[in-house]
Amino acid sequence: MDERLRSIIADLRAKSSGEAADWLMRHYPVSGDGEAITIIQHLSWKKAEQIRLAEYYLSAIPFASARPYEVFASFIQTRRLVDIMRKYMPNKDRRQLLEYHAGPVLTRAAKTPEDNEAVQSFLGELRGGVQYSG
Repeated sequence: MDERLRSIIADLRAKSSGEAADWLMRHYPVSGDGEAITIIQHLSWKKAEQIRLAEYYLSAIPFASARPYEVFASFIQTRRLVDIMRKYMPNKDRRQLLEYHAGPVLTRAAKTPEDNEAVQSFLGELRGGVQYSG
């Protein structure tokens, strides 16, 4: 990580979780180059900001790597993460990419039978199964 990112992270650590999330979303749009994910993983977030950041950045799924999924899976409850990803389910021709990168991450993150069920249901949807009805 370069000095510029270290400085940004240090500045954001001095802010409240909400202020830091607001700043990040203002300065790093969803279509950005991934620096936001690097910053997110180096800060602590309150639950409300965890969800806001995941909803904002995961709205652009699928990604071409597992890294964004790994970062969010490191601090968000697996079932909640699946619910967020389900909201932004890509069209059928992009689901294979999502499954390829996010599937192993979600499977590793699942710690309870309920998590496992949520993950398997989501992966089934990605493979063309019945859509989740809520």
